[in-house]
Amino acid sequence: MKSSKRAFGVPWSEREMLAAIVEQSSDAVIASTLGGIVTAWNGGAERIYGYTADEVIGRPLTALLPDGAGEVLDAALGKIAAGEQIIMEETQRVRRDGTPFIVSVIVSPIRDETGIVVAAAATERDITEAKLTQERSARAARLESLGQLAGGVAHDFNNLLAIIMNYADFLADEVTGEAADDLARIRDAADRARSLTSQLLLFAKREPTQVEVVDLNEVVTGAEELLSRTIGENIRLVCRTGGGEVPVRANRGRLDQILLNLVINARDAMPDGGTVVAEVEISDLLGNDGRWARLTVSDTGTGMTSEVRDRLFEPFFTTKPAEQGTGLGLATVYGIVGDAGGHISVESTLGIGTTFRIELPLAAAVGGSGDTSPAPEPGAGHGELVLVVEDEEFVRDLVVRVLTNSGYRAIVANEDALAQVPLGDVSLLLTDVVLREKSGPVVAAELRARRPSLAVLYMSGYSDSQIRAQHGIPPDTVILHKPFTAAELLHHVGEALAPAGRH
Repeated sequence: MKSSKRAFGVPWSEREMLAAIVEQSSDAVIASTLGGIVTAWNGGAERIYGYTADEVIGRPLTALLPDGAGEVLDAALGKIAAGEQIIMEETQRVRRDGTPFIVSVIVSPIRDETGIVVAAAATERDITEAKLTQERSARAARLESLGQLAGGVAHDFNNLLAIIMNYADFLADEVTGEAADDLARIRDAADRARSLTSQLLLFAKREPTQVEVVDLNEVVTGAEELLSRTIGENIRLVCRTGGGEVPVRANRGRLDQILLNLVINARDAMPDGGTVVAEVEISDLLGNDGRWARLTVSDTGTGMTSEVRDRLFEPFFTTKPAEQGTGLGLATVYGIVGDAGGHISVESTLGIGTTFRIELPLAAAVGGSGDTSPAPEPGAGHGELVLVVEDEEFVRDLVVRVLTNSGYRAIVANEDALAQVPLGDVSLLLTDVVLREKSGPVVAAELRARRPSLAVLYMSGYSDSQIRAQHGIPPDTVILHKPFTAAELLHHVGEALAPAGRH
């Protein structure tokens, strides 16, 4: 028998060495009879499964498998008895506490001196965390792809909305009666579509986090129709609002996202129907540091265990099937509430339901001194010449019409023809950020090399954060976001032409 040096000079036999290696392996090494009775159990198996060797040796292997796996085990042992080796890249096992987990397995036949298969030996590696990491990575990649798609769709849709909104406004001064009412409906639909593109950009994580004073009552009542359609006919939606305004400083699109996420979770917790209540009130229960606005969303659903409740806001944690939930909804809600300086709490009882409470700091009244985002006033031109660079023909024509109707002069140029444009009288470059060949900042740099005093105003259908990061636009440089109204366009053109507005 070969030997090697044991610690302190005591020799190991080869058998002892192999036994020590098996015992100290982080993988589970399990031997069994061909009838499925455990005969050997190493330290790795004890750490992974939670059973000691004394507790499991002599017991059937089915105790380690999910319910209903007995036939699969019998088939596998039959192959082992026939001398085959079995490799499973992933399969499920059950820990002592009943928790399922995933392992990769190699099962080999054990032969006696005559070559007859007399037992089976399995080496199992716990790949649960690795599998979860892989799934999270793949899920994150899918979400990133969806986000890019959403951002691209929102960009193109914003160009179309700019045309719809402004041409509807042009007609509003020319029609009366029923036609004016029809036109108002078109304009209202365009405004709602504008809000939808904002939500798409928010999903894509490319929505500029513009903060304004918003009435929380109006958020709930404004979303009631959409929420009713979302939850289905077997669930009753009740919306309750407090008397007067309940103003908070927040991003309106993100408040909508909070409400939608909570109501969808409530719906999913009531597969057989029930009631979900969204309620707004003013609260002072968080202490003496000011009054708070409270949004409560409660349901009569299945409720949740304390273990689930403790992990509720973890990114990627979900109790829903993979095809139904990403585990990001409540994590996003938690982040939005925190960014707004608020707090979120949850109470839940199995079989009774769940209640989410969100507390946000009260702000000054909507439209009052706390509102620092007044609607822009349109500016009138005095013959200033504006150079418009925009690939989308209809948007370009719209911009030129608004400018010329308001006292400006306008010329248009494709990016490949800018070198021939005389800049002597041009006061302002109004350019889209994303062009076919060059970017808006590159165009601006080239033209300013010829005319350093040239004012520049950028416009874009993408969001602020995405455009600035990709094209190196400084934070203090104004970007006019599509879809814009004529008033917004004229306001920003006037600001850009003012000495303090030049960038």
